[in-house]
Amino acid sequence: MGDVDLTGLPEAPVDSEDDEEEDEDIDRTSDPLLGRDVVRECLEKEPADKTDDDIEQLLEFMHQLPAFANMTMSVRRELCSVMIFEVVEQAGAIILNDGQELDSWYVILNGTVEISHRDGKTESLCMGNSFGITPSLEKQYMNGVVRTKVDDCQFVCIAQQDYWRILNHVEKNTHKVEEEGEIVMVKEHRELDRSGTRKGHIVIKATPERLITHLIEEHSIVDPTYIEDFLLTYRTFLASPLEVGDKLLEWFQVDSLRDKVTRVVLLWVNNHFNDFEGDPAMTRFLEEFEKNLENAKMKGHLRLLNIACAAKAKWRQITLQKPSRDSPLFFSLLGGSEKCFGIFVETVEPGSKAAEAGLKRGDQVMEVNGQNFENITFAKATEILRNNTHLSITVKTNIFVFKELLSRIGQEKNGVPHIPKIAEKKNNRYSIPDIPGDVEQMFPREKGNKKIKANTVSGGRNRIKKILDKTRFSILPPKLFSDGSVSQSQDDSIVGTRQCRHSLAIMPIPGTLSSSSPDLLQPTTSMLDFSNPSDIPDQVIRVFKADQQSCYIIISKDTTAKEVVSHAVHEFNLTGGSETYSLCEVSVSPEGVIKQRRLPDQFSKLADRIQLNGRYYLKNNMETETLCSDEDAQELLRESQISLLQLSTIEVATQLSMRDFDLFRNIEPTEYIDELYKLESKTGNANLKQFEDVMNQETFWVATEILSEPNQLKRMKIVKHFIKIALHCRECKNFNSMFAVISGLNLAPVARLRGTWEKLPSKYENSQSMQFSCTYFNCIGNDSRVDGLVNFEKLRMIAKEIRQVIRMTSANMDPAVMFRQRYGI
Repeated sequence: MGDVDLTGLPEAPVDSEDDEEEDEDIDRTSDPLLGRDVVRECLEKEPADKTDDDIEQLLEFMHQLPAFANMTMSVRRELCSVMIFEVVEQAGAIILNDGQELDSWYVILNGTVEISHRDGKTESLCMGNSFGITPSLEKQYMNGVVRTKVDDCQFVCIAQQDYWRILNHVEKNTHKVEEEGEIVMVKEHRELDRSGTRKGHIVIKATPERLITHLIEEHSIVDPTYIEDFLLTYRTFLASPLEVGDKLLEWFQVDSLRDKVTRVVLLWVNNHFNDFEGDPAMTRFLEEFEKNLENAKMKGHLRLLNIACAAKAKWRQITLQKPSRDSPLFFSLLGGSEKCFGIFVETVEPGSKAAEAGLKRGDQVMEVNGQNFENITFAKATEILRNNTHLSITVKTNIFVFKELLSRIGQEKNGVPHIPKIAEKKNNRYSIPDIPGDVEQMFPREKGNKKIKANTVSGGRNRIKKILDKTRFSILPPKLFSDGSVSQSQDDSIVGTRQCRHSLAIMPIPGTLSSSSPDLLQPTTSMLDFSNPSDIPDQVIRVFKADQQSCYIIISKDTTAKEVVSHAVHEFNLTGGSETYSLCEVSVSPEGVIKQRRLPDQFSKLADRIQLNGRYYLKNNMETETLCSDEDAQELLRESQISLLQLSTIEVATQLSMRDFDLFRNIEPTEYIDELYKLESKTGNANLKQFEDVMNQETFWVATEILSEPNQLKRMKIVKHFIKIALHCRECKNFNSMFAVISGLNLAPVARLRGTWEKLPSKYENSQSMQFSCTYFNCIGNDSRVDGLVNFEKLRMIAKEIRQVIRMTSANMDPAVMFRQRYGI
């Protein structure tokens, strides 16, 4: 076909085939965010028709309202069972006239009312406020006129007889505990259902000392989470956790209390290990408690304690400076891959810089200066530590495996044959498994671990596509290998555009133990941990040779440079051993300057570290060859210039969701308490702050991308792209990123781009208002102390809300099933 003169034709938006495919589901995904209003359905039922589930739904909603502040749960429950729902649709409607006899207590659920008093003063009441009768059977009259200020005002009303009966019969359900003539605890009798099978006493307020004592007392069926609630919230009324720790050590000496004390400590370590890490006093408490367990010969509980400490420990960063390479380290090491263990700290010299930095006996060294120490020989680890003057050491507490190592060394010295309790393999990450219901089945004997041979597929196309379809990571371009043509895509050493021989190597899947956090009381289910997939081969890197041939290698986060070299040598069918080769990173600066560096053998997280303007190369150490020519460098620089429109909206939404979820699940429960009460804790609330900041980052990223584009048509396409991203985020329940994107679109500089919005197809017009309202957490409306006692009812409500939030972090964020419904899988 000859050239066609298109000059003079108006520019119009044209969607690509990929855009059209994504648009097929846009009507389904862009439905308004409306669902069943469960609370309203419960409210609209007659009191006699309300079920226990209905009342629970109403309780969840009502406890947030100021009108119900400082009421006990049983009072709220009874009020919810008798309340009647009313709606006044028109603004200006009179609800009560001045002098009118009152017969109900009103609580505003939606809208605003105004009370005009006889003296001319006016008072506005909004959601959560109340008006009407007081808890008395005497006749009462309205002082002023009550009228609605807005449309659709909603109320719940409780008849005077019911209101008086419920509030004035509280005393018969309460039990007061006195010591030396003073009330130290108030309990309330509750029935959680109408059948009467779930009833008992529950603590509603007490002195701090009495709350501590209640940890080892019998708890009723209506208060099953008292210990968990206390361990989360004690920091709001106690100056130091040692006040609890000292009491527990004292009670442990009483035989009848020993099991109860041990359960409390195990729950404390499992739920809030950050209370112990970094706190020398609490670390000493834990060590003393461990000795008590040993002396009491409670081996099963001791094992659980060590497992919990190892599983819950966070990675810690320790920085040390040495005057010279010959300077001593002031700490000694044990272990090494030759013993089938990681590298552990055996001793730390008291008062040394290492001790001051937080290094302690039993710490496992995970990384040093970016080099993976999980599978390294003792000699190599010592060499790296001694040959560097600046040491950035990543460690984690792992007492359990450290004791296994000490036991192994003792057995070797005594000539005792060793029976492995944990999987001992070269690729073992030496982490702790989830704790199943049967503790004794936790340590299976080692099974054969056959190394998966690296697979090579001619051309690589079908194999790569098949594997990546399974993982749903759109790492490779959709048309990577086209016959007779060169596809255009990005190259971050994961994808490329050069037409050359490609092959695929799959790193062996290590038969390792999971490092996910165990629940010490509940049996666990098998679930892939996608927030920390360090031992799951779910990443792909591309390795080049100097002649620009390349191969793809599927790796995990823990795969080292040395392992990649070994597989690349095999893929390229090179002669000589892998020890004659090394992995190099080549990058090109915007000015065209080529930078090259050799990566250490233990360098890991390779897919995360490579940049868009970089490539991994396999280099022969015996030759001086140019890995990347000037021509190749310019091509790499061009390919690194990626625009948002080149990225799949589904993949962007997936990666946003995975990142947000990773930040979300790192938030410690105690961080919510610290933030809520503005407490100064040693651990701080950095994770919560980081999660809050990411929404602002995403919001301004949206605005920056749109406003940086001068072309109106492309600007419209970017807006459309972001709307699709927001819809996909909503589809996988990532409302955080969805809100961030919509907020970015609603920023004034973006919203007033009238020409851009006018070019947007009509089916996207309603996306600007894709918002939903959320309830607010109003536990602060309840007093922290009532009659000089700690209001534990309030703390219990807060703990329940936080527990529900934390439960969400156990959701399966597997990218493979994130959009399962969309693709009909």
